[in-house]
Amino acid sequence: MTLIQKRFTFIIVLLTLIAFIAAGCGSQQPKAENKPASAPTAFDSAVVTKEATWDAYKKVLTEVQGKTFPLDAVKAKELLAGNESKYVIIDMRAADDYAKSHVKGAINLSAVQVAENLDKLPTDKTLLLYCYTGQTTALTIVPLKAFGYKAISISKGFPSIEQAGFDLDTIAVPFKTSEAKPPTDPKIAAAQTGIKENLLAIAKQAGTKTLILKGSDTKALVDSAPDKYAFVDLRSAEDYNKDHVKGALNVPLTMLQEKTASLPKDKTLVLYCYSGQTAAMATAPLKAEGFKLVSISTGYPQAKEANLPMEAK
Repeated sequence: MTLIQKRFTFIIVLLTLIAFIAAGCGSQQPKAENKPASAPTAFDSAVVTKEATWDAYKKVLTEVQGKTFPLDAVKAKELLAGNESKYVIIDMRAADDYAKSHVKGAINLSAVQVAENLDKLPTDKTLLLYCYTGQTTALTIVPLKAFGYKAISISKGFPSIEQAGFDLDTIAVPFKTSEAKPPTDPKIAAAQTGIKENLLAIAKQAGTKTLILKGSDTKALVDSAPDKYAFVDLRSAEDYNKDHVKGALNVPLTMLQEKTASLPKDKTLVLYCYSGQTAAMATAPLKAEGFKLVSISTGYPQAKEANLPMEAK
């Protein structure tokens, strides 16, 4: 091999070695930066509870407008016939009255028990609720829907059920809880916790008979401290203009959310509607907004019977 060939061979080997080293360096991956994990989006638990409750209220309001809330007992019986497996019937009356007679297959849960087991009711069936007059079930309807349940409230309670000819029984049916499945989304979990707490507060107040009052009791309460109460008429503007409790604010159900900001938070609101059931339905969103509430048992007719002062617009 000549000297020139030796030099040429050396240069080739040297270049190959340099190329190999360069390729090895280029294949190294840059070290990943240690970036902090992104913080979860902040949210206010009270706000998400109110949002979920108002959304459910709007759903029930659609049923009010379609005359399916509260549901007539005859129609409820027609829904149930042959479809019993699709429903869970909940009798919300006292245990003694349930024991005497109840809709066949119904379980017995008070409003407090419904609240306490709000995450343990069956989600694959429709809840069919009844009580004495329809008001206790109406108190629970918005929270139940806000929690994700399908629920129906039977109008005017057990007397209308008897008149409609439901199959009645005296055999107690045990309540079997479903497995609670906490949501993985923290926002939904926070809303559900707030909904449950709100319903429990409502149920406990109702249980002490300080939420739904007779007209005469309402009059006595307001007369004892008139500056502490404000009447809210939930009927239509047309009916309000004809006659209403003196000084009452007219807040039709369809305008409740938008008029909430104008209601006094330094007073206890006295709600009344046509029969007491839609006033009970409006309780959950107003409670979620922080209002103190009472409502007149059977609404406007009982307000008149109690001789509360009236006026026309």
